[in-house]
Amino acid sequence: MSFLPNIKINNYYKKRIKYLNRLHITYNESNLITFQDKLNWLVIHDTNKLKGKCSDKILLHYYSKRKIGKDICNKILKIYHSENEIDINKLPNQFVLKANHGSGYNFIVKDKNKFNLTYAKTHLKKWMNIDYGVKRSEFHYSFINKRIFVEEYIGKNLKNYKFLCYNGKPKYIYVSIKEGNHKYRNFFDINWNFIPFYCLSEPHPKYHYPKPKYFELMKKYAKILSQDFKFVRVDLYELENEVRLGELTFIPMNSFFRCKNKEQEIEIGKELVIKN
Repeated sequence: MSFLPNIKINNYYKKRIKYLNRLHITYNESNLITFQDKLNWLVIHDTNKLKGKCSDKILLHYYSKRKIGKDICNKILKIYHSENEIDINKLPNQFVLKANHGSGYNFIVKDKNKFNLTYAKTHLKKWMNIDYGVKRSEFHYSFINKRIFVEEYIGKNLKNYKFLCYNGKPKYIYVSIKEGNHKYRNFFDINWNFIPFYCLSEPHPKYHYPKPKYFELMKKYAKILSQDFKFVRVDLYELENEVRLGELTFIPMNSFFRCKNKEQEIEIGKELVIKN
């Protein structure tokens, strides 16, 4: 449950409804049926500091170590409190520069000699002045102490396996597949059987997608990392000889998890039991 007083929950409710109305999305708390409806309930009523800590891309390392026994996130090379502290001469040729408190706040640097640090600092300064929780109406982000950090670069075109976990149990996995300018999403059950969900985008027409080498280990990690939450999406990467944790996502697509029809939206959210 939320760690927040009722007056703050009511305030969040009003802000979230205003946000949804602006996007012409209907939300009815007395009839939580679809996955999207249930995610919106969690935004308002299940905002807590633990979600904030696990959304913090720096503190997530400590959570991973505490739950699994080791840090399975990508290695952090430097941490800064301001963009002015960045000394590119002390960084490797390839790295990822990030802010820890939002989504999409990053620069992937494949050659630092071609990297425009002045341009990056301008954006970092702007990002550091944004309360991402208020901006996106995902209020757990507002608990994060904003910082900038440098992470190791682990390569391109890595496969990202997104585990949808309900009450500590992984239920579905989806993988994004890009071909040309087209993006597909293939859904699988926990035994890697294809499911013809048309959610967020259509499935790949050939459907076949190989089961990852470390699939059983991924399931184990997803189960452990999701135990403290009603719902979380655990994003895992498979490297050549290991599994890495990308992030824990509590409100995928900011709750706009649309499927081809309402039946699919109900089915994908069925395991998420909300006792209002």
